[in-house]
Amino acid sequence: MTVRKKLNMYELVRRERRIMSIWIVFHLLCVTFLLIGLFFVHQYMTMPDRVIVLARDSSVYLGNSAPVESGRVIEDIALRATYALLSRRYDVTNERMLSFVFTKRGRGQAKGYLNDTQEMFEKRRVYQEIESVKVDFGLVNGQYHALVKGVLVRNGVYFGHSYLNRRDFALMMRLERSRDDTELPFKVAGMRYWEEEQE
Repeated sequence: MTVRKKLNMYELVRRERRIMSIWIVFHLLCVTFLLIGLFFVHQYMTMPDRVIVLARDSSVYLGNSAPVESGRVIEDIALRATYALLSRRYDVTNERMLSFVFTKRGRGQAKGYLNDTQEMFEKRRVYQEIESVKVDFGLVNGQYHALVKGVLVRNGVYFGHSYLNRRDFALMMRLERSRDDTELPFKVAGMRYWEEEQE
């Protein structure tokens, strides 16, 4: 036979207070988890859809669905054009990528730049990569313009010695809406390019 210990008034109040504190903490944790869950649900619902894109140039990449004239699309096209033009090596030409991103007129300007520098690239066996980029864009007179600034890294051989240098560059592009739905929504219709060696 067990004998229950009699609780005095102080212990009784303390026990009730402890039980109440446990319930308050439990409810606060539930409310906190509910708010965190609602935050992540909101983030998930407002996140753009991720889509796998199979482009006409046979490249596959992970993209975001977005309205055609959104900044994300303009930035993507500006970066594609920049990499098609500037990420290069002396023994490889990428005509297909240029025709995919540039209009006929823009392609002529891009090829002009590539032809002007091809002899130097071949003599010095240059490999050129883009180290970092920043894209700005805006709507001017009803046409989108993009400005891509960044750093190029060149390495090659000059007078029998290997070298590595960095160059700041800026590529200004005028974008034109594509007429064909099977093409990119915008293509580069005109460009201006500047670069200078870092000191």
